Amino acid sequence: MVSCALVSSRSLRILLVLAAATALADLGLSTFFIRDGLLFDRPLPPFGAITHPKQVETLDKMVAEPVGTWTFDAELGWTWRPSSASEDGLYTTNALAARGPREYARAPASGTRRVLTFGDSFTFCDEVPAEATFQVQLERLEPALEVLNFGVSGYGTDQALLRFRRVAPGLGAEVVCLGLMLENIGRNVNRYRPLWATRTGVCVTKPRFVLDAQGRLELVPQPFATREELHAAILDGSVLERVAEHEYWLGRPTLPTGKLSALLRLGAGYFAYRARTPALLWQEPEEEPFRVTLALVQQFRREALALGARLAPVLIFPAKDDLREYALRGKPYWSALYAELERQEIPYLDLVSALAGKSSEMGEDPPAKSLYSGGHLSYSGNAVVAHELLQWMRAQD
Repeated sequence: MVSCALVSSRSLRILLVLAAATALADLGLSTFFIRDGLLFDRPLPPFGAITHPKQVETLDKMVAEPVGTWTFDAELGWTWRPSSASEDGLYTTNALAARGPREYARAPASGTRRVLTFGDSFTFCDEVPAEATFQVQLERLEPALEVLNFGVSGYGTDQALLRFRRVAPGLGAEVVCLGLMLENIGRNVNRYRPLWATRTGVCVTKPRFVLDAQGRLELVPQPFATREELHAAILDGSVLERVAEHEYWLGRPTLPTGKLSALLRLGAGYFAYRARTPALLWQEPEEEPFRVTLALVQQFRREALALGARLAPVLIFPAKDDLREYALRGKPYWSALYAELERQEIPYLDLVSALAGKSSEMGEDPPAKSLYSGGHLSYSGNAVVAHELLQWMRAQD
């Protein structure tokens, strides 16, 4: 009996020590490491209407009159203003709201073939001047081409499809390209950007598509009519209620995240960011992000061909980390995407392999250093895209 009592007393002391250590660790994390819900600049769950302090600057700008190229759009979420220039002068748009200073008539010029490109910032070619974009470089390589850049920074494939529907009719395109950056799989089931990209300074809402029982796409509209209405909803937090239906990333994953426990928030943060990893999403072909993305790609091609395009390829872009951490190490996570595109007979350009090959040829340290400017492709990186697209088009001819 005495021995059992000693063991029980020792176990109790160990439990008390562990509980005290846990409480101290929790207190230490809360006091010294977590600031405004951030751990080393990374927001921790639960994610609210404002996930990062950078959004405050965006909200301040949102109440002022729009300047530059960006503008709120009740259908698309946001888009470019026609005939405008960014505040830093790096980006300009023409009368069609396509990137670049060159103006194009509604119909292609005599003796030319027209190419339209849609997608996100990798299609728009963020962080480089207009002459460094793959569209302009493609026109230089083949002067008989008119290549219009309708990419928009931050877009999902869903917004690219909607913008195509708005601007492509009547432009006489022979080739229509859809840019798909591998990270877009998470955007395509997202309605309020900070719930997907939690460190962003951009607080905007967007439309998305869902699949009905027959696997057909149904549009879920962007919920705000004006930027003033969106601004007010972010400030009072009601933006989360407005996007809750069909917002894939709201409360994902479902775990206890009580704000009182730093350790719980840390654990929930690990699982939240793991769930938001494109490398995992592309390996789950039965899940909604994969299925919606493939349905969007298929629908885009179907509508491009119906509009009169002869070719409608998908351009697969890698982020810098995709190239360095996966492609150059021979560990691609996007094989299921390629397999599905081939099964559906959707033509695509494997720009990941092309850029990886160029990087290996250059032998730089760190790898692909000159192929990227910041987080996007540089002049050299876009030159690879232009060359690959031209070679592919010639092969189809």
